[in-house]
Amino acid sequence: MINNKGKVLHSTGKWNVTKDVKGLFASWSSGSAQFVNMNGIRYSVLQMQPERFIATNRQKKGHLVGSSIPDTDMYLIAHIKPKAKGWEHMAYPAIARAAAMMRKGSASQFIETDVEDSDENELAQKSSRMAQPSIDPYLKAEIDSMLGWIKDPQGLPYYLNYALQENDPYRISALAAIYRELYKIFYP
Repeated sequence: MINNKGKVLHSTGKWNVTKDVKGLFASWSSGSAQFVNMNGIRYSVLQMQPERFIATNRQKKGHLVGSSIPDTDMYLIAHIKPKAKGWEHMAYPAIARAAAMMRKGSASQFIETDVEDSDENELAQKSSRMAQPSIDPYLKAEIDSMLGWIKDPQGLPYYLNYALQENDPYRISALAAIYRELYKIFYP
């Protein structure tokens, strides 16, 4: 855990980041770094946003994942083992959840796991037992309605055919923009 000045507030005894953390945080803050160095290892940056940092080492020496702690000037950074399966899908959400639990007044529950000694199956089982956020019933009903409209032959397919037959450039370009956005969501 570090603050916004790059000062280490807490670190495990197994991972000394004191000499490199200021450089890592400066790179993260810049939002444009292509790589960072930590403990003599170079990591290629995959994602770098104010609330999230993800980097990997191409020589299979592990991964770095960071998350801001909401409503504070602190950040949580973790090293992920090189052989961790599914790390690209599970690591950031786990780190972000841990960071959110560090926020003052958080009502979240922390399920303690020893990532060093657990295998991927055990970690996946523990993370699946964590409390899932509740889904807004109105949002779910809206999505179900939209899915019904998409599946209905007189719904979305009819509308698309109509726009194409009418050769309406405004609707066609708007539909293309929506398609691009949906494509980005499902195929990042």
